Amino acid sequence: MNKLQNLFETVTENASEQEISLVNDFLNAIQQKQQNEAPTYLNAVFQMDTKYDEGQCTVTMPITPISHNSFNMPHGGIIATLSDNAMGFLINKDLHPEGKGAVTTNMTIHYVKASTEKTLIATAKYLHKGRQTIVMECTVTQPDGRKIAYATGSFFVINPPSSSK
Repeated sequence: MNKLQNLFETVTENASEQEISLVNDFLNAIQQKQQNEAPTYLNAVFQMDTKYDEGQCTVTMPITPISHNSFNMPHGGIIATLSDNAMGFLINKDLHPEGKGAVTTNMTIHYVKASTEKTLIATAKYLHKGRQTIVMECTVTQPDGRKIAYATGSFFVINPPSSSK
């Protein structure tokens, strides 16, 4: 614990206002996960908000410095993660009552525009829903409707370890 406290003190005493804000956000994210207010650490750290509506899942994520690339824009990997999360969360919500889950086996993403706003919205829908494999599509937009990326993903249905029979 002393090592952690020393690191925290060293980092924060030399930190910019932005870095202090990031440390604060990160610690709040851990607390949210500990209190079961977020399904995963990833969702908590990136402040993802998940909503379900009529066969689709929408995940909204604010763009913060933690999600930036070297051009202070959303990193492509973060956009891909947002897409994968939206698709996977919809599948897993629908499979949960059956005691099943799904894992990504393949994902393709096409980036069409650079993001210019402070929020991204990923909307996932089914393309094919089989017993063993599922194919999804996801569109990432800004609040103004501008399309940022399109993704498709293939998922394999599994019996998760906690619900294996």
